Amino acid sequence: MKRINWGTGIFLAVTIFVIATLSVVSYLISLDFYLVSNNHYEEGVEYQQTIDSKQRAENLKEPVLVLFDEPTVSIKIYFPETLRSDSLNGHITFYRPNDSAKDKRFQLKLDSEGQQVIPVQEFEKGRWKLTVEWKSDSLSYIEEKNILI
Repeated sequence: MKRINWGTGIFLAVTIFVIATLSVVSYLISLDFYLVSNNHYEEGVEYQQTIDSKQRAENLKEPVLVLFDEPTVSIKIYFPETLRSDSLNGHITFYRPNDSAKDKRFQLKLDSEGQQVIPVQEFEKGRWKLTVEWKSDSLSYIEEKNILI
């Protein structure tokens, strides 16, 4: 059996390192990336309103519940009775971090029990960011959840 001398070992180690580095760099260059929004500046200026809306939602005595219902493969959003009013309106956004073309938006339409059911069996499996935005009595609220489908 032939032994490898230290010169050949160093050469092999450097060669493997260079090939691995070039492979990783070429893979990273080939990845598509998606901007979260095309209106970065406008949204940045108005972000204090978003912070206030999130804080208002956190400070609610009875929070909005977002539940995953396995038997029906759906997301259930439940508004407590104290939040339900005739002036309640808003929307629900499903944001897909790796592909904005798959984002989905639904109008907030609560049933008589104060819940909305959104079937998600057609959604791509993986991580989604769910945002519930609503206005009630001229105050805006934002509830965000990271969910796995």
